[in-house]
Amino acid sequence: MATDQHPLNPALADWLNGRQASLKIVKTTITPSGQTIDWVPIETQHPLGKIATAPPAELARAGPAGRALAPEHIAPKPASFELDDPQIERGPAGTVPIPRPDVAWQSQFAAGKDIKDLHVKRGGSKVNQARPNSGPTDPDPSGYFHDIDNQTGTFYGWDGLVSVWDPAINIPAGGNGSDHSIMQAWLQNYSTGVTQSLEGGWTVDQSLNGDTQPHVFTYYTTNGYKQDGDNEGGYNRLHKGWVQVDKNLFPGVRINSTSTVGGPQYEISMKFQLYQEPNSSNFNWWVAVQGIWMGYYPATLWKGGLEFSVGWVGCGGEVYSSLANPELTQDQMGSGYQAAGGWQKAAYLRNLRLQTDINGGMTENNGYASADAAVSGGPDPYTIALDMESGSSWDSYLFVGGPRPA
Repeated sequence: MATDQHPLNPALADWLNGRQASLKIVKTTITPSGQTIDWVPIETQHPLGKIATAPPAELARAGPAGRALAPEHIAPKPASFELDDPQIERGPAGTVPIPRPDVAWQSQFAAGKDIKDLHVKRGGSKVNQARPNSGPTDPDPSGYFHDIDNQTGTFYGWDGLVSVWDPAINIPAGGNGSDHSIMQAWLQNYSTGVTQSLEGGWTVDQSLNGDTQPHVFTYYTTNGYKQDGDNEGGYNRLHKGWVQVDKNLFPGVRINSTSTVGGPQYEISMKFQLYQEPNSSNFNWWVAVQGIWMGYYPATLWKGGLEFSVGWVGCGGEVYSSLANPELTQDQMGSGYQAAGGWQKAAYLRNLRLQTDINGGMTENNGYASADAAVSGGPDPYTIALDMESGSSWDSYLFVGGPRPA
């Protein structure tokens, strides 16, 4: 709820009214955690009612098929999601879920900001330290820490399994409350002279989600993180771009299961695939979670570059601190323990693969590690450890996290 200290932002309210008016909402529900979901007929997301054909269901699974994993007593478990419960109220047949932004909540973070600038994920503009034309960004995305695996080439997708934790953020107090902690993949292209990016994973971000629990997310930018907006970029379905297909899994859905130190490890699988519409010249970037195609971004959003292929893939952790001096942050990445903690202590990404041809051929990731501190040349309390092409059931994998020493 908006408070006297954080009155409803009129510009934000006007934006939401316009956004809601553009949706053909037939039902609105509220989940047990308090998330408001608008349900729209699936075909109304396209001006001509044409929803793309998903890739075959068997391609939605991340990781190699038929590969034996660790013994059952230590095997990771698939995370569950809020809408997995069949008793939770849903929209009628033929509709799909679109999460509604909580303007009253987000107003406290919007002072002096345009809606197109409210959630811009600018750290992605410098996540690849070897990117072409890597001059200073404007505005400079200070406050971001990255510890990631990098691989350069020509790719058409990525998949992997990502452990899920509930990291603490906004520590210590003193920032504006917009800190976040993320485990994700970045798929980027620089051939147009502007950084284009497609991203996804899970995030703990109170300013975006209204709570401090992990949520699935996607993000895209067509303009080098200059601004968000309809068909320009943004999280989930805050702005136009994303086309929702599944009725249970969607960008923004809350994850119910989280790993514990020394205890059960929960994970989500995630897959991105550039897929050609059958009997058409059109391509779409499809995104799957837990072996289910959630939906897609039309590749034409990027107008060249990422419309056709990926030039660099990164995966790992990102922390953003809103402190005036972000070097003081104690925000957690992953479990909160550094990478040396390993199994059941540090966060991991495993069975990392890259799609090397448009027909879906996959190969193991064989990248290198890099770290990016919030202040250039400053300390980075987070660490990463890679084991590429390990020969184990985890194939290429990594551990990542911090700031607590293992």
